[in-house]
Order: sequence, then structure tokens, then C-alpha cells
Amino acid sequence: MNQSPSSIDSMEFTQLKCFIAVAREQSFTRAAKACNLSQPSLSYQISKLEEELGESLFNRKPKGVELSDSGRLLLDGAHRLVEEQEKIVSIFRMREELMSGDIRFGIIPTMAPYLLPPLLGTFRSEHPQVRLLARESRTSQLLKEVVEGELEFAVVSDVAPALLKRYSLHLSKLFDEPLALAVPHAHPSCSLEELTPDRIDENELILLSEGNCLRDQTVKLCQRSERKSPLECEQLPTQLSMVAAGLGVAIVPEMAIAKHQDKGVSFLPFKSPAPKRMIGLLKKRGGKLSPAASEFLKRLKKQSAS
Repeated sequence: MNQSPSSIDSMEFTQLKCFIAVAREQSFTRAAKACNLSQPSLSYQISKLEEELGESLFNRKPKGVELSDSGRLLLDGAHRLVEEQEKIVSIFRMREELMSGDIRFGIIPTMAPYLLPPLLGTFRSEHPQVRLLARESRTSQLLKEVVEGELEFAVVSDVAPALLKRYSLHLSKLFDEPLALAVPHAHPSCSLEELTPDRIDENELILLSEGNCLRDQTVKLCQRSERKSPLECEQLPTQLSMVAAGLGVAIVPEMAIAKHQDKGVSFLPFKSPAPKRMIGLLKKRGGKLSPAASEFLKRLKKQSAS
């Protein structure tokens, strides 16, 4: 063929599909009908393809057409290219219809065990071909993995504005979650008519370890010093077990209450307006979520509001 590579590179799939139809039907009229095009439109596509390749692809005959030597040379490759294109389109159509694909996301540990099980169960039953890959970790690690593209998004509670700006990230609110005070049964705080953060004895306060956003929120809420707490631990269930053992008190998210009811712990609401933590969606600024991820987050918002 005597055209430059750039001309060949400009071939369009519509042209190839029209070419395959004419080769199959051996008629421009029948091929136009099969492609749902007018005959002049189909003839234009074939002429454009022949112009770009620099050779005639068909030998015109009084009662139809037949492939030229150049047409026969092109036919196998045209079939392969169109089949690959249709495979790719099918893959993305299935993703759009939530029939396949992966959702790689992160979530903080103080939410994961309470929010995910019922949400994932319902989502998987309705979209079994979507693979859910949940990464449970602290906000700092999830932020890093969102920046590096390992996670599509993360569900977090707090990110410093300076970090959002530095890494070109966007944090949008999904919902607000009230906080409560967890105390052992018969703790003196149970008799208070109105509970406020300043009534908490900081020497009783059990904190999560450094790096947990709930720890930072507790410290800020209680306006306590950053000196070491008498008791610290890594996980919220461990923290509540310590409360149940009478070792202290802890500020916990409302989501944890139902799972830990009747386990030696009383949950006391704060005086209105109750302190809350913002639960937000962290993703790259300007990044578009996949259809599956968008549907998953829609479910998350709906579940948190119920």
C-alpha cells in the first residue's frame, strides 16, 4: 500500500464495519440496509477508507461487488479489530450496568465493622459480578493510597485542609455521625441530667492510639492536654471492652452502640446539640468514580440515613 502510516492510523471502526458488511453481502445496497445507513452514506465510508489506504478494496461488477486483492488482505485484520473494539465496548457497558468491575476503596477502622457488613451483603446480592475490595486502615494510610491510585476512594472522618490542597484531593460530606460517651454500668455519669464534654474526667478517658482520627476528635472535644492517656489501645472494640471492665470511659461513634449494647457498657448522649463527626468521601480532585462505586456510595448514604 502506498499511503503513509498516519493515513492508515486514521481508519475508523465505522469504516471497517461498513467494509466488512459490503464484503459479506457483496452488495452496497444490502450492506447499507444491514448497517442501517443510506447507500450514499455507506458508499462515502468505503470511499474514505479506500482513499486513506490508497487502494481499491472492491471490484465493481454490474450485479454487485467482490473483494479486490487489497480487500482480501484487509478483511482478516478488519474482523480482528472490530471484534476487539466490540469486546472493549462490552466490558465498559457491563461496568456501566453494574454487571462487572472492581471497587477498590478504603475505610477507617472505627466505621468498617459497623457500616460494611449489611451494606456489602445487600450490594453483593444485587450485583454479584462486582468485586468489592475493602482496605481498612488509618486515614493517613488511606490518603496515601488514594493519592497513589491504589484506591478509587476512601471513607474517612477528618483530613487536614493543608493535606487536601497539597495532594489535590477532595473531601465531600456523606453524613454526620453523633458521638456518645461509653461508660461502665452504674458509672456516676449515668445520673447526670445533662452530659457535656467538660464533665469527663480526663484521667478516666481511654484513648485510641495516635493516628486514629477518633482520638484526635476526642482530644479536641474534651479540650484535654496531649499528655499520655492512662490507657490507650488500637481498636474501638478493645476500647469498649476496657470500658466494660470498668477501666475508664470513652467517646465513641453512634454506629458502634447497637453492636455493643448489653455488654457491660452504657452509652450516654451528650447535651444537645450533640457533638458529631463528619464522615466524608475522599478522592482525587476532579476524578470521576466508576458507575459501580457511585452506586455503592449511594447505598452507603441511604443506609446511614435510615
